[in-house]
Order: sequence, then structure tokens, then C-alpha cells
Amino acid sequence: MKNQNAESVRLGIFVLCGLFLLILTLYFIGKNRGMFTDSFELKTRFRAVNGLMSGNNVRYSGIEIGAVESVVFLNDTSIEVTMNIQTKMRDIIRRNAVASLGTDGLIGNRVVNLFPGKGQAPVAKAGDLLPSKEEVSTDAMLQTLSRTNDNIAVIAEDLRLTVRHISTSAQLTRLLDDLSLSTNLKASLIHLHETTEQTSTLMSEVTRTFAKATQSEGTLATLFTDTSMAGQIKQTLYNIQTVEENAARLVQNLDQVISSVDKDLNQREGTIGALLKDTTITESLRHTLSNVEESTNALKLNMEALKHNFLFRGYFKRMEKRKKQ
Repeated sequence: MKNQNAESVRLGIFVLCGLFLLILTLYFIGKNRGMFTDSFELKTRFRAVNGLMSGNNVRYSGIEIGAVESVVFLNDTSIEVTMNIQTKMRDIIRRNAVASLGTDGLIGNRVVNLFPGKGQAPVAKAGDLLPSKEEVSTDAMLQTLSRTNDNIAVIAEDLRLTVRHISTSAQLTRLLDDLSLSTNLKASLIHLHETTEQTSTLMSEVTRTFAKATQSEGTLATLFTDTSMAGQIKQTLYNIQTVEENAARLVQNLDQVISSVDKDLNQREGTIGALLKDTTITESLRHTLSNVEESTNALKLNMEALKHNFLFRGYFKRMEKRKKQ
């Protein structure tokens, strides 16, 4: 009888311990899912959830604040995720908070990550739909990595062929073995360095000259600093242009006169043409020139006679002495 009572006590203790463990397990599970805390619902939508299930955690800036309530298909391109969020986060989460999918660790369960949005927005209320951001899927990353590996393989093959071509190139070998190449290259670098120094010195001299010109009070400084000189220079250039235009017109008029005279000479018209065509005028002009020549000869004889006259002989001698002096 005593043994039977002892076994009953042991059985009762075992059952009580089992019930306690069951209740404790249910409590932690319920607490993890927010079953025993006040919460409100927020929703978001994704094109693909990649394994997200009810009960997965929801985090805000890395802190766990709730759990996924449900994952429901709206259509073939949209999935709505309903989240239970702790009531204490009601005044923190804004309507512009962005939802994205993540992983709890490297290979853990899927989670929903909430991040604050940019700018100001009102506080989120129960049932609000938060904007979402699609994550880069693992498949897309693997495809990109595969293409990158293929490109690297192609580049490596091209590099290998290039190195082989370089190593087997006789021209390159002769070029590398040519000792004069290094000497010429060194001389070229020295000349380049000297040219650079000379250019730098020249620029310094130009800078100093310009500084002196602008700081002095001479004509050059006036040209650089006096704004009124610009108007005077402009007027001078305008006057030069006007003179050039007048000269061009004068040359044009002179050309017309010469053309007219040449035309009269060729056609024997006008005053010059009349002189050339009228034989009477020509004969009279010839006679006049003959008389002028005779008068000139007579004048020379008279002057020679005066030189030998005793009245004027002294005067002409003094004139000759003055010419010699």
C-alpha cells in the first residue's frame, strides 16, 4: 500500500513538472510572438518574401519589436505581410519607415527589418501600409558573381597570352638589351627637367614684370589700370578706320580719273584728246617751245657777257668764292 502511494506521488510530481514545462514553453513562445503583450498591426508588401513565415521576427533599426502575423498573396506580383508591433513603438515608428527583408545571421530565419525614412512624417497608426524596399536576392548575387568570374577568366586568359607574346618578342628583347636606350631616356628626362625649370623661370619673370607694370605709374600701368584709356583707344582705332576708308575712296577716285584719262587718250576725246588730235594746236605748241628755247639761249649769252663786263665782273667773282667756301 505504501509502495503504491509512493508511486502515485512520483507520478503526480512528474505530471506537474511536465505541465510546468509545457506552460513555460507556451509562455516563451507566446512572448516571442507577442501573444502576451499589447500590439498593433502594420502592413507592407513585397514582390517575393524568400521564405518569410508567420512568427518570424520584426526589427526596427536592429532591435526586435514584434513578429510577423501573416503572409498573404494579393496577386501574382504582390505579397502582403502583416506585422504585430509592440504598442510601446507606436510613437517611434513613422509612416515613411521602410521595410526590407533580411536574415537572422548567415543562414538563419528570415526577418523583416524596419528603418526610419527620410524627412518628417506622421506617426504610424494601426493598419498603415509601410513602403518596402526589395533586397538583392541570393540568386541574383550568385548570377552576378558567376558573370564576374567568367569575365575574370577571360581577362586572365588575355593577360596570359599578352605575357607570352611579350616574353617571346625578339624586338622587345633587343629593345630591353639595348644599353643606349637607358642613356637616351635619361638624357631626355634631364632635358625635360631643364625645360620645365626654364619654363617656370620664364613664368616667374612674366609674373614679376606684370606686377611691376601694374604697380608703377608709367604709361604701361595706365594702360592696364585706367579704364578711361579703353575709350580713347577705341576712338583712336575708329579714327584709323575712318582714315583707311577715306584713303580707299581716294584711291578709288584716283583710279577712276586715271581710267578716264586713259580712255580719252585711247579714244582721243576730251581736252587731252583734242590736243592730241588738233594739228594746229600741236604746231603752235611746237613753235612756242622753239621760241622758248631760243630765248633761253639768248639769255645764256647775255649772262656770259655780263660776267665779262667790268661793271659786274667783281660781283660774279665774289659769288664764285662764296660757292667754293
